Amino acid sequence: MLGTLERYLAREILLPFAAGLVFLTQILVATQILAQAPVLLGSGVSALDLGAVSLDLVPHFLGYVLPISFLLGAVVGVGRLAEDREVVALGAAGISPIRLVRVPLLLGVLVAAAGLAVALRVEPRALRDARARVNDMIRRNVSSDVKGGVFYDDLPSVTLYAEAVHDGTWSRVLISDRTDPQAPLLALAQSGRLEPAGAGAELRLVLDRGEVHREELRSDEYVAAAFDRATITLGVGRTLAEQNRVGRTLFEMEPEQILRLAREKAAAGDRADARRWETFFHRRIAAPLSVLAFALLAVPVAATRRGGRAFGYAATLFTVVAYYSLMRLGEALSQNGGLPPWLGPQLPNLAFAALGAALIGLLARRGPEAVR
Repeated sequence: MLGTLERYLAREILLPFAAGLVFLTQILVATQILAQAPVLLGSGVSALDLGAVSLDLVPHFLGYVLPISFLLGAVVGVGRLAEDREVVALGAAGISPIRLVRVPLLLGVLVAAAGLAVALRVEPRALRDARARVNDMIRRNVSSDVKGGVFYDDLPSVTLYAEAVHDGTWSRVLISDRTDPQAPLLALAQSGRLEPAGAGAELRLVLDRGEVHREELRSDEYVAAAFDRATITLGVGRTLAEQNRVGRTLFEMEPEQILRLAREKAAAGDRADARRWETFFHRRIAAPLSVLAFALLAVPVAATRRGGRAFGYAATLFTVVAYYSLMRLGEALSQNGGLPPWLGPQLPNLAFAALGAALIGLLARRGPEAVR
């Protein structure tokens, strides 16, 4: 069980950790929403839609925010004790600063386990859900942006006109479809509406009671036909993909998919691609485990200095920059074959854990006199 000292230190760490977690996550989510403002703040989007997409994005950003927030919380929490000379008081009472390491290490194990679960299971599903939601928003924006008596030409090679619009249904519709320049199509209908065409990023235009005219420029033929109901699939997948920058990343992939691709590439003799996929898989694991390395580093860094919160922020920034620089180097070495695929992404974890363990060992040898 944790004693009074451990519970006290845990509170000191968890408060700045939680504050940093909320603040940084909000900043990243808000940045993503602003980058997608034309879509996420469109005429067909409700507050509930925006909230659902924001929640779907949170697991992805937690992969970046959890390690940084934890390091900030640990350094600021222990640093606050050092700043107020409480660590010195512990040394005077015969308690070595080494005892403080247990709390961030235990918290680090819990945070790292949660981070692994989020990165490997929650994040891929949430990103796929976010992409599907945004595609649906784009479709609804298109449908709601068509105004009665106004030509709408934001779709590629398609012009829409409706005399009146009511609840997403158009009356007296004209459609000019120039997707195939050699066979332009003109459709006239009493009513029409847009619907999703399956699970993809296409739109289906459903028309009722009208006629269609198509001119075959290749053969100088002209075709006209009347219909009770007709559907036209609009090729706007590329347009939707360009508008929807949410998702469509490698982080949407489940771990099993990544490993299967690596095996397939290896079986096909493409060792370079196989290494890249294996390295990416281990990167997904390495990022949450960085919390453990930071947990070992936090106490010896913070306990031996009395720079207050300013020092905590500066130490966090320096450590994060150094960590991600080393991670990029390790990834590049693994992808190029210089290191095993598992070692490159874990290189900063091993280096920072070794540094933290060495500093903890130094504190242990110096004992209660380590902080003065």
